Amino acid sequence: MIASLRGKLRKKLEDRVVVESAGVGYEVFLPPVAYRTLGEAVASEKDDASDLSLVIYYHATRDQPRPFLIGFTSELDKEFFEKLITVKDIGPLVAARALTCGVADLAAAIARQDEKFLRRLPGIGPQKARNIVAQLQAKVAKFALLKEPGAAESEPVPAPPPDEEEVRSLVWEVLVKQLGHRPSEAAQLITEALRRKPGLETAEELFDEIYRGRKAP
Repeated sequence: MIASLRGKLRKKLEDRVVVESAGVGYEVFLPPVAYRTLGEAVASEKDDASDLSLVIYYHATRDQPRPFLIGFTSELDKEFFEKLITVKDIGPLVAARALTCGVADLAAAIARQDEKFLRRLPGIGPQKARNIVAQLQAKVAKFALLKEPGAAESEPVPAPPPDEEEVRSLVWEVLVKQLGHRPSEAAQLITEALRRKPGLETAEELFDEIYRGRKAP
């Protein structure tokens, strides 16, 4: 089974590329977000020998024995995709084509039960959107808190100071809606974390402190 692929870009098609590695050309389907992330290496028609490095989902079944490769630019994107294909009626191609925006945005939409957002994705109708929310809402917390790759480097000026209430609200919502804590328990966990370590600026830092406190003897 192929888990990753590094080689030269030899051909660009509408939704896939051919990558040559060790003299073998591999046709790899790219979700829209991966195609966009690869940027000029794929988009430019001037250079057909760019180096590509992809994380691969290898798909083959008894009914479809011909292997089908789907490429991602990070292990986390592939991990999110693998959760998505566990949803009823969401196959690998449907899931891959639905990845038109960053995993963090998709996971956040699932966490807030935003079926309208999900229905705007290619191939996702009302029933599939409901299935995605029902089956994944409690499983996407870490993806919803991801920073998009390169976001910090592309920001030329310092970000504005974070809104503490907004951070508290986001963490409370994830604790209650995705991780199963009671509302009062979630509020207490947040309050205790901020008392132990005031000045936490991001949801990620607050989550780290909450679970550091829960693990402490």
